[in-house]
Amino acid sequence: MINVKTKYGAKGDGVTDDTVAIQKAISQNIHSANGAILYFPAGIYLVSGPLVYKDISQTWSSALTFQGENQENTIIRLTDNNPLYQSSSNTEDVLDLGSQNTFGSGGGNDGFDNYLFDITVDVGKGNKGAVALDFMGNNYCGLRNVKLKSSDPSHVGSIGLSMMRYAAGPCLMKNVVIDGFDYGIKAANTEYSATFEVLTLLNQGVYGIYNSGNVLSVRGLASTNYVPAIYNQSALGLITLLQASLNGGSSSISAIENSGTIYARNVNTSGYLSALDSNSKTIPGKTLTEYDSGPTQGLFSNTASSMNLPIQETPQFEDSNLADWANVIAFGADSSGSSDSSAAIQAAIDSGATTVYFPTGKYLVNQTVFVRGTVRTISGFDSYITPPKTAFQSPTSPLPLFRIDAGAPDVTLSHVQLGNWGAYAYPGIIFVERNSSRSVVLTDSAYLSIGTVGGVGYQNTALGTGSLFVEDVSAAPWNIMYAQDAFARQINPEANGTKILNNGGNLWILGLKTEQAGTNIETDNGGITELLGGLIYPAQTVPSNQSAFLINKSRASLVYAVSNYSVPSSSPYSIFQTQVTEIQKGITRTLPTLSLPSRGYGILMPLYSSQAASVSTAK
Repeated sequence: MINVKTKYGAKGDGVTDDTVAIQKAISQNIHSANGAILYFPAGIYLVSGPLVYKDISQTWSSALTFQGENQENTIIRLTDNNPLYQSSSNTEDVLDLGSQNTFGSGGGNDGFDNYLFDITVDVGKGNKGAVALDFMGNNYCGLRNVKLKSSDPSHVGSIGLSMMRYAAGPCLMKNVVIDGFDYGIKAANTEYSATFEVLTLLNQGVYGIYNSGNVLSVRGLASTNYVPAIYNQSALGLITLLQASLNGGSSSISAIENSGTIYARNVNTSGYLSALDSNSKTIPGKTLTEYDSGPTQGLFSNTASSMNLPIQETPQFEDSNLADWANVIAFGADSSGSSDSSAAIQAAIDSGATTVYFPTGKYLVNQTVFVRGTVRTISGFDSYITPPKTAFQSPTSPLPLFRIDAGAPDVTLSHVQLGNWGAYAYPGIIFVERNSSRSVVLTDSAYLSIGTVGGVGYQNTALGTGSLFVEDVSAAPWNIMYAQDAFARQINPEANGTKILNNGGNLWILGLKTEQAGTNIETDNGGITELLGGLIYPAQTVPSNQSAFLINKSRASLVYAVSNYSVPSSSPYSIFQTQVTEIQKGITRTLPTLSLPSRGYGILMPLYSSQAASVSTAK
């Protein structure tokens, strides 16, 4: 990690203006060849102007992580009554993330690997035109343990989290607090979706969440506000909301105002007229046990009920005793990527450590690494683990890069990039193979061959029966070959083929984003799949006989949106002509795309459910 105090002279004393020091740290390290993490020790880092994701040539870029010591004590704080931040109609950002492939003003679809961890951004006092964070990121990116706040007694500020530029997402925002501002979150555009889990909104002046056309999947929202907690403003917008508590309110307004599509489950409110006003109709009651704005779809039933799978929380492990940490370089690993590090990494894993870490760099690995024994965390610190172009080349005899064998109760692989998307294809690779009953957690990472050619992102063996937890990972395909429970928060498979196979497992997804042709999720052999929000974005020609989702002698419920930019009925097709194919007891039925509510040239799926216990041939 690059310490902004020791290397760039930032003071963090709450008095010195650290703007120049922090901006220099950003510009000199953004889009580093080996990945980069800026570390902010505890302190108050006073800034007087925007911090912008631009390199030393003042070009927008990406692939940079801000890592604080912790959310409460690492604070980037705007100076009070700053003249740059006085206009509500001409707002200014405190922290402005970007994309390497920019569509203007830093927006774009190449904002990979943009993260904020364990930090607070405070817009100070008297800055009504301030935006705490203008987020841009794609595929594997987001926030963890982040607070965005206005320390003004009247909570003034324009936006806490802005996602108004084009192409923000997919991303995962987890354990986020937004206190103050006119808008807690303001999102726009139809691409590419955002997933929130454990989100707290306090003291907003206009709306807690304002969504104009995007796809937001939210679990665990706690809002305390007198204004509506959510406004889904556009007919193009989709909001999926689970397990929310919306309090405060006013007896004249509803907690949620919806002008688009909404699916809500286990939502409780107090103080409001009702829980929901949907398309200018007040829905009676202050609780939403399960609601979708419809029309509900089903080929063998028409029940307005999801799978409602039990949800497991992602295991968390952190060993504060550094004597239990093993640095792979200390065992002979080469962070320059010049020589093979396979044996060194294996030695670190087998050393008895609970935590194995890779100082940021590139590591060449030409054979399988076995994860076993006492290790519970493998932290990449944004490193690249790259096989040579001659390794993992046999698609008929695939080999795992990491194989999870028996050992400690759970193991986490985090913040690492496996493979080399820009250079090599690995048709014979399984990036992560699960071969034990221990729980596996995969977070904030990408597993990619060049152009996602060949290989497998994740696969389990017959022994791999423990729970799988995925948070913010870009990889494909995901193959659940044997029964297991899987829980994914923001999963991004992009491949021209079946992206997720659920063969007899229980698969729960909060936030999915896919690209290219090929079935998005295939559920077979008595499996159960529950998809709660996401965006399907084919972005290429789709064969007319392909279905977006396949349910074969299994059950599934699906909530999602589709983006498309040409007439869906014209060939060559740029959208799946069939959204769902379901097979039950030898009977096959299909749901045509053109039968569903339109979203521009795309469509909306408020809820598809295959809940029927028996098959009727009457439909």
